[in-house]
Amino acid sequence: MGLRETKKLRTRQEIAEKAMALFVRRGFDHVTVAEVAAAAGVSEKTVFNYFPTKEDLFWDEVPEREAALVDAVRGRTEGESVSAALVRLQSAGCDRLCSPGFARFARVIEESPALQAKELEIMARFTDALARAIRDELGVHELDARIAANVLIGVHWQHFRNARSYALAGRHGPAAARRLRSELKRAHRLLEHGLGQLDRTEPTRERTTS
Repeated sequence: MGLRETKKLRTRQEIAEKAMALFVRRGFDHVTVAEVAAAAGVSEKTVFNYFPTKEDLFWDEVPEREAALVDAVRGRTEGESVSAALVRLQSAGCDRLCSPGFARFARVIEESPALQAKELEIMARFTDALARAIRDELGVHELDARIAANVLIGVHWQHFRNARSYALAGRHGPAAARRLRSELKRAHRLLEHGLGQLDRTEPTRERTTS
């Protein structure tokens, strides 16, 4: 990157870091964009130049995460399935999701309906991006690509929510990361082999009528 692009990236990171510090300390809903701007030493207009909404200040890594999902599909090794490529990507992030610092992030989401609503939009955005990548890379029908993307992002989102549950319960470290990876791989095995492979926790009982 050139000097101008590097400076813009530093400014963006500084704004996001100051915003996150305020959100963690006071809660997302109790912090204004004006306060974020003041903490970062910029104007409100500058904040909105980098982040269209207040929610985007919190979810500042979304563009990076979206690009990683698409790159995982496009950069698959020979013979590797889309599901396997996503497992590889998501498994690599388990240690970070099971770090003590992630609990602060999880708590802010838990306490903010606005952030939870934004999360729905983000997952829809991820689904659209992944569907396009699957369609283009595999040459499949548009509908098939969208169905696959919806299912895969469903697993992705559940993985993220599982990580948040662990964090809020105080489960951190290598053992938590191993458990999170195990659950992720279980979900993808289910996708690879179909819903017919669902484990039954108890025998099916015949329904009787009186």
